[in-house]
Amino acid sequence: MGETFQWGGMDGDDFMEEMENDLRDLSLERSITTGLKTAEEIERLTVDEKLNDVDRALYLLSSGQDVQRISVVRDLAKLIRENQVEGMKQVVPKVREVLHLSCQELQEAATQAFVQIAEDKSIPPQLYAQTFLQTILQNIESRDPDISDSWLSVLLQVIKYLPKEIIKRDILSIAIAKGQLNQSVQSRLASCQIIGKVATRFDSFMIKKDVLPLVTALCQDVDYEVRACMCKELAIVARGLGLEPTQSAILPELVELSNDEESCVRLSALETIVNLLSLLDDETCNHTIIPLVCKYCDNAMQNKDVTLPSIAKQFGRLCHGLSVNLTEEQKIWSLNYYRDLCVFGLHEKPSQEDALLRLPATLMSSEGHDATDELILELLSKNPRIQALYKEEERHRECRHHSAFNMPCMVLFAGAKNFKSELYSSFASLCDDPEEQVRVSLAKGFHEVAKLLGNSVSAIQGEFINFLSDENEEVVSAIISNLPETCEAFSKGLDQGHTKIFGFRKDRNRVLKTENFFAEVIPALLAAEARAAKSRNWRLHSDILDRFSYLTRCLSSEQVYQKFVPVVFNCITSHKPLPVHLAACRTICVFIKHNKKQEQRQELCSRLIEECRNHQSSRYRRLFLDVCVFLIEIFSKSFFNQYFFEKVLELAEDPIPNVRLRCCSLLPLLKSQLKLPKDRQLLQQLDLVVRKLLVMEKDRDVTAAIRQAATDMDKFQVVVESLTTKHYFEEDVLDQKKEDEERLLIQLEVKEKEDNDKETTSTKPERRRTEAKTNERNIGSASTPAKKASRLKAVSASGRKSIPSPTGPPTHTANRAATKLARAKKTEAVNGTPTTPPTRIPSKAGKKSPAPELNNNTKPAIRRRADSDGYLAAASRTARAERLKKKESSIPSSTSIPTSSDVRRSSLGNLAHERRSSLKSEQSHKGSTGSLDRKSTSGDVTRRSSGGSIPQPRVTKSPSLRTSGNTTPKVRRAAKP
Repeated sequence: MGETFQWGGMDGDDFMEEMENDLRDLSLERSITTGLKTAEEIERLTVDEKLNDVDRALYLLSSGQDVQRISVVRDLAKLIRENQVEGMKQVVPKVREVLHLSCQELQEAATQAFVQIAEDKSIPPQLYAQTFLQTILQNIESRDPDISDSWLSVLLQVIKYLPKEIIKRDILSIAIAKGQLNQSVQSRLASCQIIGKVATRFDSFMIKKDVLPLVTALCQDVDYEVRACMCKELAIVARGLGLEPTQSAILPELVELSNDEESCVRLSALETIVNLLSLLDDETCNHTIIPLVCKYCDNAMQNKDVTLPSIAKQFGRLCHGLSVNLTEEQKIWSLNYYRDLCVFGLHEKPSQEDALLRLPATLMSSEGHDATDELILELLSKNPRIQALYKEEERHRECRHHSAFNMPCMVLFAGAKNFKSELYSSFASLCDDPEEQVRVSLAKGFHEVAKLLGNSVSAIQGEFINFLSDENEEVVSAIISNLPETCEAFSKGLDQGHTKIFGFRKDRNRVLKTENFFAEVIPALLAAEARAAKSRNWRLHSDILDRFSYLTRCLSSEQVYQKFVPVVFNCITSHKPLPVHLAACRTICVFIKHNKKQEQRQELCSRLIEECRNHQSSRYRRLFLDVCVFLIEIFSKSFFNQYFFEKVLELAEDPIPNVRLRCCSLLPLLKSQLKLPKDRQLLQQLDLVVRKLLVMEKDRDVTAAIRQAATDMDKFQVVVESLTTKHYFEEDVLDQKKEDEERLLIQLEVKEKEDNDKETTSTKPERRRTEAKTNERNIGSASTPAKKASRLKAVSASGRKSIPSPTGPPTHTANRAATKLARAKKTEAVNGTPTTPPTRIPSKAGKKSPAPELNNNTKPAIRRRADSDGYLAAASRTARAERLKKKESSIPSSTSIPTSSDVRRSSLGNLAHERRSSLKSEQSHKGSTGSLDRKSTSGDVTRRSSGGSIPQPRVTKSPSLRTSGNTTPKVRRAAKP
């Protein structure tokens, strides 16, 4: 213990003493004296409150601190608007006096105030020129370059607000003076910029007389910066001059500047050429501009010039502007040059220098680089050759980046038909580029390419899916940002392949292409959402969920319900950041809006209430209140009141104060959703909730919120629906439109169900007929001759035309006999006298004998038919026919009236047998007791339908009967002769 503790060469006692001193310095209880203002400083900063704005400004500018002066200068524009006369007379001269010796911060405040005064036009232009313009021109001559540049920018901004006379007198003279060769480079650069702004205000004659000589001199300046600056302003000067002076004076200078030895001058010349294309005529473009551009681009590509990134940036505008003047060979050259730019720097062989170039990036990407690696990085960064390699690699990346940006313009230049052969290889190369910036640039313009391709859009389907599956989040974010436009372009492009095939309007192949496309895109979208959910990039996740809501335009309601609804609900129920929850809830609301099945809509509403409104966590109950805002925005008032109004009111009694606080903010919005007299009950419930909260609420914040809500609700007037006068506001029209859309969905669903039912009912009889014909065909092919004769006998007994046998009479003979029999029956019914049916004449020898006459008194054969109900049913029908025959023969009346209890269902053969038996009994009774009028009612029994359920028999009353109401008709006996 005798050894003392040492820490870094310091004894333990010294160390402890130093720590105590440090802690003493950090003590929070010590008095703070530094930073406090003295009494003198406080008195100097104090301003009398009785002073008006003008006097206070004068006082602060004269004896105030710099902070106070800056505040006065910043509010100078407001002061002049309110007190123009006093401000211009007293304050502005004081400000001009202070600016001479003020700091840079005060100078910047003055520049903003001067520009604001010019934009407000609160004072006449002549007064502005006499006061503020003179101050601007004086401060341009400042020796401080920062202050001089600030006031030069002010002058360039206020030129457009000044009249031409003042510009020519005060500004043009200064520009000419500054543009002389004996002035400094900074002055000549300022002259170039002033000339560019002045040229927009003068006419062609004045520009040619006063400005053009100075422009020519500055284009020939000895300093390359001045030449480059003047070259950028040539396009503005040319537009002021017109076409003919431009061809004679500007174009020669531009051609010379494009061949300048300095790269920055050549870049300015190329940019000026692009800006002048819309001004030049075809002859100038064909003979001057196109050869100049081709030569310029070829030299840059051969020398791998530093101007290649600028060429790649402007190449799309060049091709688009010159597309009308280019020949086919020149168009092919343009496309080949663009393809070279798209792969610039990718196919070069790596060298040792490239390995050294990639070494720093490799070391920096490694997780645990030590001090040796940092030393290597420092040495490599100082090596000029490595720096040059970095610049070259950066130049290659910029070329491909700008080429990807110009892809939509080049697709428009080449045409959608030639995309597959001319540009697809370059497009695919840019999609697979190793640099992220290149892929991001192409992904941002992907929707434009898809729109331009039209019905050829299927060529880039694979690249679209690859972008969605990209590992880089920036690429996915770029392609997701324009997802609605891209999907809509694919949907329209695939639908444009519409052709008529065999009279059908829709091409089945086109429909299959669209379905196949979305069948591949949907898994890619869901995979992108899953990766975003696992990452920490909640902005990308919320963006994806928000874009899902636009898929209702392209996908069917069933696809959205099956594929996307479970994913979005999972995001709602899982613990995600609030923006993700809000995006998912809004998307679900849109899904409910566009769902075509009412059952599914009700299910989604119930699930939304169950997952959020009835959740145990107060976070989800507050989320439900946020969802209600989306529901009010998307749905009609009637829909919200039907499903969600009462659920929101219930949260006013939530045990958590934050939930009640959020609910109070929604109460005025709820009142705006009501319509009288339909929602009178809901209005009463709302008033009851508000009164209850005003009386019983104990939380301070909730009490203040409910009072504010009650005040806001008093300002709202509930809409009253009138039957006579209808005054519609914009929100009423919008709500009516939403309600019509919801009603249309219900009508479409009902119509779809009716169509399905009609299709089902229309296919059933056809199916039955087909089955019956098939069964008859099968039975007929396998039946014996006895069964055929039995079926023929049954058909003949029913009164139908029987199919003649091979030995019977011809068809026309049988038809003629049937017609005579029908006429005889009709005569008997009219005259009341029976007519003897015609008998068949026996056939002569050598002729075919007619079919044997069927005996109607014989019982029909009990057999199984395709349309019958079986053997037992046939036997029961035969027994019922015998009982009916005996009952009719025992009735003494002249007419047999069948009642509802007497009518029986029978097959076709049994009914014929009953008719024959009834007729025979009637004739025998007439011969014994006398002739009485009798009318048959055998035709009143409905024939049984084949193969289905037995229909109820229909009884038709005889015209000779009198009925009274629903009572059984009485029998009227015929009088004796």
